[in-house]
Amino acid sequence: MKVRFARQSLFPTLTAGLLGLLVGAALWSGRASAADGTSDFSQTPPPGQPSATGADTEYSTRLFGNNPFEEAVAVTRHTYTATQPLTAPNEKNTAADRPWGLTLVTPDDPIAAISAVELVHFPDDAPILFVDKTGIPAVTLNEIKRLQPVGIARDNNVQAFLVGAAANEGVKHQLSDLGLKFQTVTAPNDFELANQIDIAYGKIQNPPSGVPQMETSATFGGNGIQDVFIGSPSAYQFMLPITHWVSHMPGGVFWVDPTASTLPESTRAGLKRRMGQATIYVLGGPQQVPDALVSQLQPFGKVTRLTNDDAVAFNIPPAITAESTAVAFSQMWDSMGMVGWNAVGAGHGFTIVNINDWQGAVGSAILSHLGFHAPLLLTESATALPADLTTYLQKVAPTFLVSPGDGPYNMLYIIGSYEKVSWPTQVTAELSQEMGNRHDSPGGSIYIAPR
Repeated sequence: MKVRFARQSLFPTLTAGLLGLLVGAALWSGRASAADGTSDFSQTPPPGQPSATGADTEYSTRLFGNNPFEEAVAVTRHTYTATQPLTAPNEKNTAADRPWGLTLVTPDDPIAAISAVELVHFPDDAPILFVDKTGIPAVTLNEIKRLQPVGIARDNNVQAFLVGAAANEGVKHQLSDLGLKFQTVTAPNDFELANQIDIAYGKIQNPPSGVPQMETSATFGGNGIQDVFIGSPSAYQFMLPITHWVSHMPGGVFWVDPTASTLPESTRAGLKRRMGQATIYVLGGPQQVPDALVSQLQPFGKVTRLTNDDAVAFNIPPAITAESTAVAFSQMWDSMGMVGWNAVGAGHGFTIVNINDWQGAVGSAILSHLGFHAPLLLTESATALPADLTTYLQKVAPTFLVSPGDGPYNMLYIIGSYEKVSWPTQVTAELSQEMGNRHDSPGGSIYIAPR
């Protein structure tokens, strides 16, 4: 893990006021110019809707992209306004205007990228963007210029993490040319890379122990809970739902080899740092992570599997899938680890991603860090949602007794192109979230007279 200081900064210290605003505008592309640049992209109208300017509806927002680079940029454009000059009062604390840092990964390594999401959460506020193995594509570079990350104060004002293959000379050179200060996180294999990411984040988030935990001061809750999420590289899709969680709350991300008889030494090292106090969640069933390996986790803390299986609800165990696990995780709440979205009614955001678009899942994790805090839901088909996901959306659909103006409302984020999640599928999901009259629901409700 290395920290590189840029040779010359493009972020000069300016006096507050008009000069700062004018110079900042001259040096950096604004939101509109980044979107309109010839090397950039724009959203394609929905099929059959040539006059539409986008695919946003009452209760759904399409964050459109034709590839991982564009998808991640669509998400950060939506999340960060980047309108104020760096010299604006309190700008370096305004997380929703500019990110404090960036987390750069490549779109060809799901294990490295999923592990890297640990860096997104506070105090880093460092959304995921994709680069390639030779440099930064134009669309991503334009977005970095627009975002102008302010620097992570608790990490010596580092402005970008370069994780895994993203720590290449091309990316380093381009960031240096922009005057960005960056930190590389690399390792010889994915198991150790996850460990190094956890070390890097732990040093920032909780310096006394170097272990990420729920509470770092008396102003936060959690009483020092140290959550860990463990999955199998061969079944990484089961780990996708936790990308949105660890961008929302601190937690370690580690991996095991399901074909091995013992835990990877790198994973054991990460667990040992928790000194027996870890709350460990294993993503997937015995076919994904064998029971023998789960047993080896027991000395490091409290261990439970996180799947859609429920011994109370099912006499015959259901098929365990990543899509169903995502639905279960969206509904669950475990007070022991303070883990789970507990989204069992209306008033939530949800992110819908094609399971084959893991980059869209990782790139949209910031949606659970800021804004609606939208847990991840998965579909294997672009043209139809899984049955249990459809049932779940119906369950959480908002209804009213007095006035639809009272809310609460839901919002669906649809990630990617229409080949990933089709326009009809988006519309069907959106219509399921229409505010309904509870008096028309089966069984009826107690009538409350209008005010």
